[in-house]
Amino acid sequence: MDMNKKVKCRICKTECEYREMYEYRGALSCEKCFDELQTKRDAERQQIIEAEKHKTDKFKGINLSNDSIGKANKQILQADIEIAKKESKQVNDYEQGNF
Repeated sequence: MDMNKKVKCRICKTECEYREMYEYRGALSCEKCFDELQTKRDAERQQIIEAEKHKTDKFKGINLSNDSIGKANKQILQADIEIAKKESKQVNDYEQGNF
């Protein structure tokens, strides 16, 4: 990335040169807002972890191997497995550094 490129702080929206910015977990902020950025990113990350865990908790302890029982369970849970595989908008936004 061009170090002289102008980018906006995710918190206060101040425009600064890229080389003056601080990065935390994929999001950029100015020096003044860095502590707030860390707090927000950590909270957002924890929320995503809980949401993703909720999607997969139903598979805990269920045989999903390639034996006959596992294959039958996969067939029964096919819709839930597809939902769990898909990346949510929240995860995508987080990975892009958006709030």
